[in-house]
Amino acid sequence: MSYTIGIIGSGNIGRGLATHLAKTQYKLLLTNRRGAESLTDLVVSIGGSLRAADLAETIHQADVLFLALPWSQLEGLAQAMAPYRGKILVDATNNVVSMSPFQLADIGGKTTGEYVADLFPHQRLVKAFNTLGAATLALPPQNDTGNRVIVLSGDDTEAKKVVADLAQSMGFAPIDLGTLAEGGKLQDMGNAFSGIELIKVSK
Repeated sequence: MSYTIGIIGSGNIGRGLATHLAKTQYKLLLTNRRGAESLTDLVVSIGGSLRAADLAETIHQADVLFLALPWSQLEGLAQAMAPYRGKILVDATNNVVSMSPFQLADIGGKTTGEYVADLFPHQRLVKAFNTLGAATLALPPQNDTGNRVIVLSGDDTEAKKVVADLAQSMGFAPIDLGTLAEGGKLQDMGNAFSGIELIKVSK
């Protein structure tokens, strides 16, 4: 199926995602808070199917939206997306609110996926691409040994299948960990898959 994909956020995670997705067959839009003009050089350097757009255009056109923005900006994005229904959101965020000193936001005992899903009640959220560091995510997904693993979780089976297919088209090996409540626990910072690089060995 043909999708239009949007990436919200042009930091290190957003750039890594854009680099891989631009090599696929999908139409790809990238946006940030500073506007499309600020992305000109980045878009040229990545090439492929990537195009810069403003936030409103990206939200309107995209079937699948990758959330690669700071945790503090999620509530504002939720307000901007309130008129929309049924978008697939790929939540690549972590609940970091400060790096020095390091501090995580209090999310009331929920997983980050559950918390973000509550912010976007009319969308279909899949937690993915949040466990690898930006430098690792930017590396080629495939090497002589095999394919780098991307773990994902979610409560919408069809949406998870779409995200798994996208990950596979980028060269990653997707692994479904289950629901946002159960699988999501393994993905959040400090838990089993956080910061862990796995390679699915080719047979």
